[in-house]
Amino acid sequence: MTNTTTKRQEQLATWLRCLIETLRLQGGETWKNLVHIVSEKTATIAIDGTILQVSAQGGDRLQLNFEYLGTPNSIDFCSDSHTFRDIVAGRLTMDGAIANGQIYARNNMDELLGIYEVVTRILADGATNHQLQELWMEFDQSWSASSTGNLPSPLETQKPTYNYLINNVPEDVLTIEVKPYLVDD
Repeated sequence: MTNTTTKRQEQLATWLRCLIETLRLQGGETWKNLVHIVSEKTATIAIDGTILQVSAQGGDRLQLNFEYLGTPNSIDFCSDSHTFRDIVAGRLTMDGAIANGQIYARNNMDELLGIYEVVTRILADGATNHQLQELWMEFDQSWSASSTGNLPSPLETQKPTYNYLINNVPEDVLTIEVKPYLVDD
């Protein structure tokens, strides 16, 4: 792991801790939802190729622990700073970013919906919370994009193939006439 990667991981961890502290001080529904969704969970995130494993413990006294990974077994969230900038500027919605593959998130549906709600609330709070605005400005001004690596395929290309089994049955098998085993005379 290079020194640059470690510095980027440390910087990202610092910003995430600042985000948690800002939301803790603000309190309210955003904080309650965040604690409910992330407490006692671990996720591996990748932003512009910078990978962190984040663990959250402690309920209302939520604490984040970070592990700096080079190559994880699996990634739960993956995106890039350009996408974040487009979302904050209103040029892209979170839904659009997920649908076109600019954001990759993996979890069960309840967790994903909870995370979606928390992120939406944070974006809404950012309009009036000066600490969130300052944190965003610091990220925006000092985080330079680097190689994002290979983002997973967009949802459009991940559509399941239907009728796969029936389409692979040979034509002569499909035309066999089957007679009922028990026939009433």
